[in-house]
Amino acid sequence: MTKLDDIVVGVVALSGGELVGRIRLQKIVYLLEQKGLKSDAEFIYHHYGPYSEAIADAVSDAKFWDRLEEITEFRKLDGAPFSIFRTHRPISDIQSLGGLRQERARNLLERLNSENSTVLELAATIHWLTQVEKVVDWQKELERRKPGKAKFGRLEKAIALLTELEVAPSSN
Repeated sequence: MTKLDDIVVGVVALSGGELVGRIRLQKIVYLLEQKGLKSDAEFIYHHYGPYSEAIADAVSDAKFWDRLEEITEFRKLDGAPFSIFRTHRPISDIQSLGGLRQERARNLLERLNSENSTVLELAATIHWLTQVEKVVDWQKELERRKPGKAKFGRLEKAIALLTELEVAPSSN
């Protein structure tokens, strides 16, 4: 079995050696899980959608063993902190990422990394609401939990992403 810190380092490595944001990392691992990652990370619902304490712990472990670097920077707009994860692990060392072969994982990561964090958060939350909590009127629940986030075309982008990943909620 692949250790979760290997998966976290692999996600960063296969994302070009750098990944910006703790929320992005959490949502990417959650969405990869739906595509066969098999990380064994348990998720709960938290403020920004599906969250795994085990992934947060894996980040700490990878940092401790100098396999992952985390730099904290601050947004110019409001001073809010955000993380930048970096690794120097060569992608040639990665044959697979959990249950995903390297090429498949790279393709999925390329697609996931092309979306902003809010779209990833919405996509993961929609999946959670429909597949884990089995919420029938997930759009109403999404608006209740994330007022304002599903505007400006982000909901449509989240649905398009889930559709492309073949994990979109079924139409009623």
